[in-house]
Amino acid sequence: MKFRFEDQPHQAAAISATVDLFEGVLTPPHHVAGTPAGAGGHMDYVLNREVLTENLTRISMREKVDVQGALELLEITDLLDRERAFPNFSVEMETGTGKTYVYIATALRLAETHGLRKFIILVHSVAIRAGVVKTFKDTLEHFRHKFPNLPYSWSVLGDSRALDDFVAPSSEVQFIVVGVQLLDKPEKNTLYGLPEQAQIWGENASGVEQLADARPVVLIDEPQNFGKDLRKRVIATLNPLVALRYSATHREPYNLIHRLGPKQAADQGLVKRVSVKGVVAGLGGQPYLRFEKITVKKKVPFAELVIDYKTARGTERAEVAVTAGTDLFEESGRLDQYRGWVVDNVFRAEKRVAFENGVSVFEGQELGVDRQAIWRDQIRQTIRAHLLKQSDLDRADQRIKVLSLFFVERVADYDGEYATLPAMFDELYREEWLRAGLPVAHMLDPATVRVAYFPSTKTGIRKDTAGRKADAEAEERAYQEIITQKELLLDRANPRAFLFSHSALREGWDNPNVFQIGFLRHTKSETERRQQIGRGLRLPVDQTGRRVSDPAHCRLTLVVDESFAEFKKGLNEEYRKDGGRGNEGDDLEDADAVVEIRRRAERFESPEFGELWKRIRYKAIYRVSIDEAAIVGSLPQSEHLAELRFIQKRANQVQAADLVYDEQGRVITDEKGVTREAGEKIDASGQRLPNLVRQVEDHLLYGKFPLQLTRTTVVALLRAVPAPLRAKALDDPDRWCRIVAQAVRVLVIEDMINHIHYEPAEETSWYDANVVFLELERKNAALVVEGQPAPKQGVWKSSADGSNLLDHVEYDSQVELAFARQLDADRQKIKLFVKLPRRFRVKTPVGEYSPDWALVYEEAGEDRLYLVRETKATRNLDDLEWEEALRIRFAKRHFDAAPHGGVNFEHTTDQDGLLVAQ
Repeated sequence: MKFRFEDQPHQAAAISATVDLFEGVLTPPHHVAGTPAGAGGHMDYVLNREVLTENLTRISMREKVDVQGALELLEITDLLDRERAFPNFSVEMETGTGKTYVYIATALRLAETHGLRKFIILVHSVAIRAGVVKTFKDTLEHFRHKFPNLPYSWSVLGDSRALDDFVAPSSEVQFIVVGVQLLDKPEKNTLYGLPEQAQIWGENASGVEQLADARPVVLIDEPQNFGKDLRKRVIATLNPLVALRYSATHREPYNLIHRLGPKQAADQGLVKRVSVKGVVAGLGGQPYLRFEKITVKKKVPFAELVIDYKTARGTERAEVAVTAGTDLFEESGRLDQYRGWVVDNVFRAEKRVAFENGVSVFEGQELGVDRQAIWRDQIRQTIRAHLLKQSDLDRADQRIKVLSLFFVERVADYDGEYATLPAMFDELYREEWLRAGLPVAHMLDPATVRVAYFPSTKTGIRKDTAGRKADAEAEERAYQEIITQKELLLDRANPRAFLFSHSALREGWDNPNVFQIGFLRHTKSETERRQQIGRGLRLPVDQTGRRVSDPAHCRLTLVVDESFAEFKKGLNEEYRKDGGRGNEGDDLEDADAVVEIRRRAERFESPEFGELWKRIRYKAIYRVSIDEAAIVGSLPQSEHLAELRFIQKRANQVQAADLVYDEQGRVITDEKGVTREAGEKIDASGQRLPNLVRQVEDHLLYGKFPLQLTRTTVVALLRAVPAPLRAKALDDPDRWCRIVAQAVRVLVIEDMINHIHYEPAEETSWYDANVVFLELERKNAALVVEGQPAPKQGVWKSSADGSNLLDHVEYDSQVELAFARQLDADRQKIKLFVKLPRRFRVKTPVGEYSPDWALVYEEAGEDRLYLVRETKATRNLDDLEWEEALRIRFAKRHFDAAPHGGVNFEHTTDQDGLLVAQ
């Protein structure tokens, strides 16, 4: 199997945010004709910080992140005792949305547009390093096709000749993947010493100095792991021209320029939705207690415990801070099981809490739990969810192999003399197979469907590790095995489907077809939940390697050893501590709150549905032409060109401020107290004007919605720009090209509405009703309860005798819920209706579009109408996002081309109703 890579709008947006940031910023050095400017490194590049600051403000406004009007530099002394100051920029992308792909593509675009050639990818773990190398291998063919005239290569620092090849002048774009452990100890790392070969020839540059002399662009993977002073100094030691930071959560978001958060990613269908099934331990009359850690407040040691406590909703679990004299009976709301549990003392050195009843508990210890029983429940629930998911996919004719992942507490629980997990799994697998009603003859030996990936010694002895440098070699063996077998695990001919791991799969690895994760270890760290969830967020792929985005199938189920509320609270706390904003993690769904949406057989087999489906089931391809004369004629009046008027010739900036001192004599003048005014204009006479046609073409081709226009058309459009505005290209060519390209993009796409032609594709590719409308679909969603406020998003149960094709309606807004109720109540005119699943899609030049409703309408026994409706809060398309409004406009043209009878498409609101023409 080979993974397929396609251009995706969310990735293009992240790439453009960074590439656009450097418009007019980088001045390349003089170089030999025919050789890229950065072939020998970027030491002589000039970086205009004033323009960079202007671009930062513009990009942050455009990308709708916190607007930044000042450039934040990392200023620090490096490990060679040199003062460094360089800009850092942060891109936030949710795990599973392709950030490694994005930063490689971004580097190649920067190479293409600015001649940059030297890129260091800085990673903090062996796992991430291995994952980056795997991405380079998987994307090689894709990027060779995307950048046919841009050769590139990659290596790993520490491999033979990797350093020498990287620092040598080359016309190739060069990447080197660097583990921070090779650089963070100058007294031990060999890269700080002088190589013997260099000494022979009288050279005096160490390996680190050679890297610094290249003044590379440093791409930092997971920068939250580089927050300590030592690791910041490592970054500075590389002497970056600029550092680009990529993570799902930034603890220090230097100059954030793009954000794709968890909620955005889930709402856009870019990752799996996440549901949680909690197995709660410690109830049933036994006192539950978990000792988390010791903290000291005003020199008094406190122990942080987790206990059960009484609420109006029943018994829940929460943290309490206890010290000598604390009575857990009172802390729990007077639960009987805690009578007599009074803290006698907290011993900080021993990490122990002693109770007056004679019991002592050590840090990390848990009481009131039958751990084996909890594991059995978790494994059982994981196997059950796995078999159900595989059955659902097979029933929907989706050729996807399901994988489940278990995180274990200790390697010895799976592999060793007293290991209990293998036999436990095998027993429960057989039980759940029979419970699911699957053919006994088809059941494989459970031992053949499970596989373990644990760090091991050279002699094959598996061991517990914690990501320390001493563990690197053992962990690397596990990483290499799982990563090299990534595609093999996806092959349905391979029986391995249940993966057991300790620390090897904590980060840096994921597999798109992990649908269940069983946490057979209680999460302890501030980031462990997020790291482990990330192993299963990526969208699944089928047997051809093609990504599947159907929301009916894209769901990750977590089986945890705590309540849903406790897990959700802990995960949200991790988001906040890890740099998340507020309630980014609140989209978790309770796996026990399952609604089954069933297809009504009598409706599905009715003539009404048959005729409706015959009319709308087609897929269509579109062909577009543009009215060049009309676009050229309208471009001079485009409001999007107005920004050209504000382009000014580049000038120096004169800054002035009064110095304000604190009591220690340090200057504390606030940045707000600095006045700025234009200084001497920069004379660009004699410099060659960039190829404006080529730059505009590049902006059009690499934007969020790529456009490829003929060069003749581009030239005609540039000539149409009014002469006073055209002259502004002399002052700031890069910015001028960006503005003009955006104006052209808007005009061309809007012109397509009048010149797009949809043609039905081959009928063999049309939608299958059994695939679009599943016989049974399970949703983890809130169910509307009559008489109670309806949730913003959820599932509403239709009337038993209503005309809905399905027995429930899944809605995304209150407008949709109100509209569904109207349709359900109108028994005279509405003969059949259905909320169209998102897997029913229409292709448009600005992305795929899923309409809301399809229905059959009849009034007074007259001709039936077959309607498709989109419901919004407004009828005015100008009030919607530009892309959203255009998709609706293009969809109307799609349905105008219905090959088997007319289909009427409109957008409406719950207030305006069906909008049926009389």
